[in-house]
Amino acid sequence: MPTFDFPSVLWWGLPVAAAPLLIHLINLLRHRTVDWSAMEFLLASQRKYRTRVLLKQLLLMAMRVAAIAGIAMALAQPRWRSALAGFLGGEQTTHILLLDDSYSMSEETVEESCFDRSQEVALRLLDEFAAAGSGQSLAVGRFSRLAQSAADGFDFVPQPLTPEIAAEAQRLIESAQPSQSAAGPREAIAAAAEFATAGDGTKTAVWVLSDFRDRNWRAADETASLLRQIADAGGEIRFIDCSPRPTATPRPNFSVESISLNGGVPAAGVVLPLEVTVRNHSSMPSGELQLDLREDGVPRPGLRFDSIPAGAAASQRFDVRFPETGEHALQASLSTDVVIVDNTRSAVVSIAESREVLLVDGATVPGERGGDAFYLASALAPGGGAPTGLAIQIDSQRALTRESLDRYDTIWMLDVPSLDPPEVEALEAYVQAGGGVCFFVGPRTLIESTNTRLYRDGQGLFPVPLAGDVELLAEVTSRGGDRVADVVVEDHPAVAVLSGRRNPLVASVRVDRLMAVDRSFEPAEGSGLRRLLSLRTGAPLLLEQPFGEGLVAVALTTAAPEWNNWARGNPSWVVVMLELESHLAQGRRAAASATVGDPIEIVLQEGLDEPQVDFVVPPDDSVIHLEAERGSEGRLAATLRETGVAGLYAARWRQQDGVEQSRVIAVNVDPAEGELATVTQDQLDRVLAGVPYTIERAESMQEDRENLAGASLTTPLLYLLVILLLLEQVVSYSASYHPVSRKR
Repeated sequence: MPTFDFPSVLWWGLPVAAAPLLIHLINLLRHRTVDWSAMEFLLASQRKYRTRVLLKQLLLMAMRVAAIAGIAMALAQPRWRSALAGFLGGEQTTHILLLDDSYSMSEETVEESCFDRSQEVALRLLDEFAAAGSGQSLAVGRFSRLAQSAADGFDFVPQPLTPEIAAEAQRLIESAQPSQSAAGPREAIAAAAEFATAGDGTKTAVWVLSDFRDRNWRAADETASLLRQIADAGGEIRFIDCSPRPTATPRPNFSVESISLNGGVPAAGVVLPLEVTVRNHSSMPSGELQLDLREDGVPRPGLRFDSIPAGAAASQRFDVRFPETGEHALQASLSTDVVIVDNTRSAVVSIAESREVLLVDGATVPGERGGDAFYLASALAPGGGAPTGLAIQIDSQRALTRESLDRYDTIWMLDVPSLDPPEVEALEAYVQAGGGVCFFVGPRTLIESTNTRLYRDGQGLFPVPLAGDVELLAEVTSRGGDRVADVVVEDHPAVAVLSGRRNPLVASVRVDRLMAVDRSFEPAEGSGLRRLLSLRTGAPLLLEQPFGEGLVAVALTTAAPEWNNWARGNPSWVVVMLELESHLAQGRRAAASATVGDPIEIVLQEGLDEPQVDFVVPPDDSVIHLEAERGSEGRLAATLRETGVAGLYAARWRQQDGVEQSRVIAVNVDPAEGELATVTQDQLDRVLAGVPYTIERAESMQEDRENLAGASLTTPLLYLLVILLLLEQVVSYSASYHPVSRKR
């Protein structure tokens, strides 16, 4: 059906069309009858042609009225509504417009980005909503905001679509930019479902403008359930696919996936190994890639990656050495590709003067020469010209409850006979919070106490139940006459230095006695129990298992050369203990990092710190002042929630004695959002089985905003007006009097 862009023009234009009729009536009032005898001859002729003349005059008047009405309608901009406009109809409808602004939408093609396409479509839809007449309501929301604040994150909550709201929505859409978040459709659709299922009786149409990446729709059961709720409530679901055109040439995308500590001790003057990973998100192998590195903002030698297979990742290690304590920033960046924001990644490493390690010695005199603590301390902090950055403290088990354990990166329990319940509780709390603990057993270890207090039927800190100490079977020789090594190295990074088919360091390790594991023990599914070292008999020697956020390792032999000879002059003892210490401490030494959109929480010590915290945020180093609040767990903390930009965030506060404190956190994008594969129609149909929806590509919609609302009738109407005016002249000439010229 036809509609008008400017219907108000008709309000004054159509009454003007009656002007010819009014003029005719006025002329009738001006006529005066005059009797004239000569007119009798003419009246007879008039009666003969009266009907024909009257029809011509009526036709002429109708054409003049139609011409004026046609001019008024042309000024009102008529159009024939499209199929999309027909869907809108004149019914009262709430249109919920969901715009995907995740950073994958910034993918650049030769013509435009995916987000540019979504903006064009959104503006077209906005024009159509406005052209649909009264009764239309509008809500606009972006994925990144809705992921943070649910329904409160809408830029426009549902409200009547007045010209003012339409203009404001247009300004919002035109000024919007892709965010750096990896927000998916689930949170946005959940927010829309709150309005669509409100049951207020109005029709709802949910429009999702997205690039429909495979990672968001591969397993989207919850999203499908939300869409089903909208459909069951009578809502319409319409998807607009704004991903690159199918005919576009695929272009590669690479991301810096991680920068992480790869062992080592983050202490001043100590060489610290780091690892950087680059992922190829493309469907084809990469060429050679150059990775630039910066250390505290200063360029340093970069890394070169050879070809990375399609969909795979490659890692390289590099070493840094920070001579000064404090927080130091590292940055790795690739050259520009189709998605820019995932080409750079930052990490912050906190460098201390040294890292504290607690050795809890079960001997009568802790740390006595020749004991477990003596040999382990010699490996972890040998002194001399080989600084490890570790500060060793040797104490009895009473240290577990005498002071806070948070100061220690790792704790080593060395043949401790038994622990009291408060000591067990303190040690478990330490590991659950991310600490690392390693147990060495020995002749003093009380089996029953270990099983009942530490193992606790698999619920406690100790990963396995003990059966008792046993001797290893006599030496075994191979067919070639060589001695079979007592120790078998498993696939684990902490013992990678020992890997090798014929490693002489492993072959020289002899184990005479060990603590056996209960034969009935079977690890629970998903427990994470893992072997680092085994014996030639198949029995475990060194195990680890996660506990809370931390790790627990158990060596089923002594640290001192009492049940084995490992610590007596074997270089691998020092290397493996240092690697194991770094592995156990990874929860406490992880580079400070957060993902875009995640809040940053600074926990303060009540009575020691002032409650005011200043956050310096990128990209312009603006300062946000926050007051610390007490959370549900009773902790006093200041929480920054505005982390929508990747970069380095600094928090600064004072202690009550005036000493300034600071912390730097690296906020990075989620590298998984750089996976640009899109979901296929068949995959979407399977995921959304039973959900009525329509999907169309952005380019399938008409190319200009004017045509989307319907075909314009202005030009055809102007042609008709020209024809009508020409016919009016012909009829006017035919209906008027023209004297016949005399022939001479």
